[in-house]
Amino acid sequence: MREEEKEVELERDHYWWLHPALRGQESMGSNVEGALPWQWEETAEFGSTEHLETIDPSGPYADFAKLLYKLNGYKPGPVTGWYIVLSPKKGQYAVGQLCVDPNVPVILFKDRVFATESEAREAATLLKQAHPGLIHTS
Repeated sequence: MREEEKEVELERDHYWWLHPALRGQESMGSNVEGALPWQWEETAEFGSTEHLETIDPSGPYADFAKLLYKLNGYKPGPVTGWYIVLSPKKGQYAVGQLCVDPNVPVILFKDRVFATESEAREAATLLKQAHPGLIHTS
C-alpha cells in the first residue's frame, strides 16, 4: 500500500448526538421556543454536594435528567464539565451548567454574566478546562 492511501485517524466526538447548545458550542437564547428553564446560583465555584435535591421522576425534563445523571457518573447535582452559554435577557450572556434536575436542568452563575457571547464562551471554556468531568478513553 502506498503512503498516501493510508487512512487518517479522526478524533472522535463522543457527544455528536447532543445539540450544539447543550455542548456549549452555541448560546441558548431566552426567546428560543422550548428553551430549558434555569435558576441562578451565586458562584461558579461550588461543590456538587451543595445542590442535592430529591429527583422528581415525573418532572417535565425527567428523561433529560436521567441522561445527565449518566453523563455525570451516576451522581446527582451539577454535571461536571458541562458548561453552557445562555442569554437570559437581550444583550446579556450568562455561563451556566447543566444539572441533574428534572424540573430545572440549568444553573446560571450570577458572577459569570457578560455583555457578549464570545466573552461568555471563553469563560465557559476556562471552567470546562478547570473541571473537565468524565473523560472517554476509547
